[in-house]
Amino acid sequence: MTDAETPQGEQDVEAKPPGKVGGGTSASDKRALLTVWVTLFLDLVSFGIIIPVLPFYAENFGAAVWQVTLLSTVFSLSQFVMAPVLGRLSDRYGRRRIMLLSIAGAMLSMLVLGLASALWMVFAARLFNGACNANISTAHAYVADKTAPSERAKYMGMMGAAIGIGFVVGPIIGGLLALPTMPELPFLVAAGLGSLNLLMAFFWLPESLPRSRRSVSSATVAGEELAPASAVNQRKRSLMVLFGGEHRGTQIAALSLIAFGFYTAFANMESSFALFTEAIYGWGARETGFFFTFIGVVIAVMQGALVGPIVARLGERTTLFLGLALMAVGLIAQGGLHSIAALFFGGGLIAAGNGLLNPSLNALVSRASSENDQGLNMGIVQSASSLGRITGPAIAGPLFELIAPGAPLIFAGLLVFVVLGVASRTITAPDEAGEAGEGA
Repeated sequence: MTDAETPQGEQDVEAKPPGKVGGGTSASDKRALLTVWVTLFLDLVSFGIIIPVLPFYAENFGAAVWQVTLLSTVFSLSQFVMAPVLGRLSDRYGRRRIMLLSIAGAMLSMLVLGLASALWMVFAARLFNGACNANISTAHAYVADKTAPSERAKYMGMMGAAIGIGFVVGPIIGGLLALPTMPELPFLVAAGLGSLNLLMAFFWLPESLPRSRRSVSSATVAGEELAPASAVNQRKRSLMVLFGGEHRGTQIAALSLIAFGFYTAFANMESSFALFTEAIYGWGARETGFFFTFIGVVIAVMQGALVGPIVARLGERTTLFLGLALMAVGLIAQGGLHSIAALFFGGGLIAAGNGLLNPSLNALVSRASSENDQGLNMGIVQSASSLGRITGPAIAGPLFELIAPGAPLIFAGLLVFVVLGVASRTITAPDEAGEAGEGA
């Protein structure tokens, strides 16, 4: 690539090695990480805006309960296919390009959602948005590029705080914008925020991965070459890591399995929660939006202020276990005890557990990866998470309709307890597993 062909934001990346090389994070790297934080924040504000309104928006088009939960399955199916693809492409072509393309695609999907005139258009927009939302794995790889191994949990916790604060701001905006006379307004506002996000990232987000450290050859699995841009082969690799083969027993395989089980439970709850509160408490989009704001506050506090000290004291492995335990108790409390007090108590535990779990999981994945496959392994684990998000809503609809509105929550809590048992037997501490070489 000649100087004339070098995209904006990549001109000097070769001369500035990542902050982790020197054992610390430089001032310029911190500025870049701040830009990623704001980018994730705006991305999650847009995403959070539609959370409390999408189920009711779909009902306006005549969607049944199973179709409302299926919207989550469609979103996650697309994310499952694209997460490892975008992660691998970021390993080869750089993080900046992939993040810009993903942000632009998410903005367009919100615009289509707001202008939808039929239920199939809502499904199409969610399918496209899922593909673009897979760029979170690239953002995590960006953080890994810029930080030392000992600092990753802290900085990934800060990125998680961007997600948490996005959930604070987004759902309350969505609830306030949920006007019966203009149901498309929340989605159009989300598209506008996406435009702002794209402009900011274009001008302020530098490349983090020097061309000398990018993968230029195809990956191989069981002797088969995998073209980095092949969605089919990348999905096959994710499934092989998740379900065994030559990768059985590696930390990436174990972490992928934990992510799959946890997100099956979480998506089971998430896809049916608005319907649950509507059936039990008579809530609408506004009340649901305020509740998700409460959830976001707790997540932001955990990931922005508490996860670092907790990890420093307990380690990533034990913090992961604690997060799973809190979530399991919270889910069962919400589903089994039908009272406002139980709803908020359980929600607080779920949010606290989520705030502890995600940074710990991402830090463990990073420590089990080499420099050349950070993006790929982050994408594989996110892809396993997306597979769980595909499975969970498919279970939630029948549980809700055939058993009881609280059945998806109780099932999710019991499943998280099973995941905790599996994690305690398979996940090793970073100093036991090593910080590299055990990735898929």
